[in-house]
Amino acid sequence: MSATQDVEIAQDPAAEPARTFAQVAFSIGTRVLVSALLVTIVVWAFAGIQFDFTNLHQGLISGRHYMAQMFPHNIAELQYASRVLIGNWPYLVQTIQIAIVGTVVGAIPALPLCFLAARTTSLFRPLAVVVKTALNIGRSVPILIYALLTVCIIGLGAPAGAIALAFGSFVMLTKLYAEALESVSPGPVEAVRAVGGSPAQVFVFGMLPQVFPNFISATLYALELNMLSSFVLGFVGAGGIGFNLQNYLRLYQMLDAGVLVFLLIILVNIVDYLSYRIRMLFA
Repeated sequence: MSATQDVEIAQDPAAEPARTFAQVAFSIGTRVLVSALLVTIVVWAFAGIQFDFTNLHQGLISGRHYMAQMFPHNIAELQYASRVLIGNWPYLVQTIQIAIVGTVVGAIPALPLCFLAARTTSLFRPLAVVVKTALNIGRSVPILIYALLTVCIIGLGAPAGAIALAFGSFVMLTKLYAEALESVSPGPVEAVRAVGGSPAQVFVFGMLPQVFPNFISATLYALELNMLSSFVLGFVGAGGIGFNLQNYLRLYQMLDAGVLVFLLIILVNIVDYLSYRIRMLFA
C-alpha cells in the first residue's frame, strides 16, 4: 500500500462518525452507571435506617396532637404562657448575651488572621494555603462538639457556650474576611501605591472601603447563626435557654416548649431585620 493510500485512509471522513458514536456511547454509559450508583446509594441509605413512609405518615398524624398543645387555647392557658415567658426571660437575655459575646470574641482574632489567609495579602503564598486548610478543618467540627469540649474544660455555664460560639465564629469569619480581601479590585490599591502610600495607607484608603461592607455583612451573618446556635447550647450544659427547652420537651410540657419556640422565631426575625438595616447603612 502506497503512502498516498495511507493518507487517504487516515483522512477518510467515514471514520469520524465511528469515533463520534463511540464517544457518545461512552458518555451515555458513564451517565447510566453513575445514575445507577446514586440510586443504589439512596436505596442503601433508606434501607439502612429502615425508613418507612407509612410510619412517617402515622407520626405526622400523632404529631398534630403535640403541635396543637404548643398553642394556648383559652385565657387560662394564655395566662400560663405569659408566666412561662416571664420566668424564662432571664435565660433568654443570657442566650442573647452568649451569642453577642461569642460573635465579638470570634471576630477580633479573625480580623488580623484573615490577612494571612488571603492570597492577595499573605506575606507567603503557601502560608495562605496552610491557614485556609486549618480553617476548613475547624469548620468541619459541629458547634455542639465545641460546646461539649468547652464544658469539659471550663465547666458548665454561659462562658463555655460563649467560647464555643467564639471558636466557631472565628474559623468562619476568618475565611469570609479572607475571601472579601481576595475580591478587592486592584485599581484603588494601585492608585494609593502610585502616590507613595505606605502599606497601612494602602489598606485604609485602597482596600478598607471595598471590604468594610463585606466585613460587616459577614459579622452580622455570624451573629444570626450564633443566635440560633445559642438556643441549643443548653442541651449540653453550655448556658442559655436551651436547658429549659430540653426539659420541657422531655416532660412533654408542650405549651412551655411552644413559648420558647415562639421566642426563638421572634428573636431570629428581629435580628434579621436589624442586620438588614445595618447592612443598608454601610452599603
